[in-house]
Amino acid sequence: MTRERRTVVRYTGNELQALVSFGWADSHLGDEWLVLAVWLSGGWTATTVIDRSAILIRGPDGARFPLLSQQAFREAYPDVLTALGAVDFSYPPGRGFTGDRRPCSRWFLAGPLETFAYNTIDVSPFQFCSGPLVFLAPGGVQPGEWTLEIDLQESKVRIPFVLGKEARPGG
Repeated sequence: MTRERRTVVRYTGNELQALVSFGWADSHLGDEWLVLAVWLSGGWTATTVIDRSAILIRGPDGARFPLLSQQAFREAYPDVLTALGAVDFSYPPGRGFTGDRRPCSRWFLAGPLETFAYNTIDVSPFQFCSGPLVFLAPGGVQPGEWTLEIDLQESKVRIPFVLGKEARPGG
């Protein structure tokens, strides 16, 4: 795992490569919605299947929250619209992530005017899928270490990041 920028981390594993931007969440502590911008690509192996039910966020206190359901996302859409508009999902923020990869048109959450939300997406080393991951954080998003958890067929991906500059080393 490497830090690409102050609020972007990169994960590289056999099944999955990921870029996670947590800038919105970092600047909106206390909000009830934790919004991440995420780019996913296959790792070094063949196609990887990612199921929405295998995506969770773990807060600083150890509480785990699931990815919003599509229905809950549509209901929350007016509240998270500003966060979603702040990110260009067509191009990942990390160098060397795309290479020969092409964007895919599938994601777990779809806005009211978009077509379909998918319960699973398939990523390969030749493409990346991107979009928001939105979680309800009862009591508000707190500073400290958060971990994006994605359980895959052969591995458990854990992507930690720290929210709140006072919680960040040297912050």
